[in-house]
Amino acid sequence: MLNYNKSTEAPFSDRVIAALTVLFCVEFEGRDGVMITARIVLAIQDSLYVEPLLDYVQASGYATAVQAKAFTQKERFLDYMNSGERCDLVVADAQMLEEWMNSGNSAVPWLLLRDEHTSSAAGEGGNITARYQPLPQLLEIIMRCCQGASVKKERLLMDSTPIIGVVSPIGGSGKSTVAMNMAKQFAVLGLRVFYLNLETVNSSLLFMGQTDGDKSFTRLMYDIKASQESPGKEQVSLASYIKEHEALKCDTFEPTAHIKELMEITSGDVNVLLTSLISSGQYDIIIADTDQYNSEAVQTVLQQAGLVLWILLDDMMSMHKTGMWIHQLEREDPVIFKTVMQRSRFVINRSAGGLVNQLPRHDMNVDFALPYIPSWKQLYQQDLLLCSPIFSREVLKYCKQMLEGADRAALLAVGGHDA
Repeated sequence: MLNYNKSTEAPFSDRVIAALTVLFCVEFEGRDGVMITARIVLAIQDSLYVEPLLDYVQASGYATAVQAKAFTQKERFLDYMNSGERCDLVVADAQMLEEWMNSGNSAVPWLLLRDEHTSSAAGEGGNITARYQPLPQLLEIIMRCCQGASVKKERLLMDSTPIIGVVSPIGGSGKSTVAMNMAKQFAVLGLRVFYLNLETVNSSLLFMGQTDGDKSFTRLMYDIKASQESPGKEQVSLASYIKEHEALKCDTFEPTAHIKELMEITSGDVNVLLTSLISSGQYDIIIADTDQYNSEAVQTVLQQAGLVLWILLDDMMSMHKTGMWIHQLEREDPVIFKTVMQRSRFVINRSAGGLVNQLPRHDMNVDFALPYIPSWKQLYQQDLLLCSPIFSREVLKYCKQMLEGADRAALLAVGGHDA
């Protein structure tokens, strides 16, 4: 089943030689009958090529879900692709595709429209079709590529909803900035993401404006506590408490400023939250942004997460405190310690390129480094923390790394045991 709606940012004109970006919202049936929405960006410099395709879509009965945006320069296309908007397939001519791939942010599958002047070599992650062919045939090829990209994402994590726990031994390490950027970039990859903030002071309040989070959180905690008093009831319905986070492109709970309630969250509460989110079947991945090490919430995330990301800074205090945290965990429960270390990844934030300070333990290795962004030092607009092209590119690279190889195997395990 395919549905289209059409809207244009600017009128089409035969006199305008423009780079036109057309956004198709395509719905088709996925596993268990769930409708999966895939988004396709079409970037073509010749407006006369795009208009017949749009006209055909409208005339063929697929006119209820196509949105079109027109850009007059390649830079507009690149800005859109770097904005964090989710996209499942890019369909482009050779020049637009080359510009985009040279930008270093080409993680989305693509379809090259080839003419007689275009090289036949296809790069990784893409397909090629003839630029000039019957419109019904071209549209069918685009739909197949789009559905193939979506199926690939479906199979990426199968029926599992893995948890990534983000922890740090010190305040000010950029832990929440990393966690929120990670949630956004997983969403860019097409995954359905839930950002779960378990901090005593919720950092995401800065990005959500006015909310009714205090009342909503109080009701949520009441339902969670009540569920634990009912034998056999290990989950609650969370639908009425979930809100889409526009800046992160994912779902979350409305943040609250009630610090006392947040300090009273127990291990049982977190277990109910995680179980309910996973059982809902609505999410491909959960990012758990944690607080202080000695809280019950953090201890629960350490045990439940498929991957535990320790965010460090390359300074003596960060290294010292991380080593002390891990040493304490080893003393408290050697069995849990062993499984946590198997699932732990150590990320250096604000890296200047090399490691000056030595890691505090021999069983620790730097798994990834995220760059220092000088412009954040005098930040006056919090949204900029989610919009750095350099930082976003590196976070996206690490998100892709976590979906492959040993990291992927760890993600698909629950509490260190195979799912």
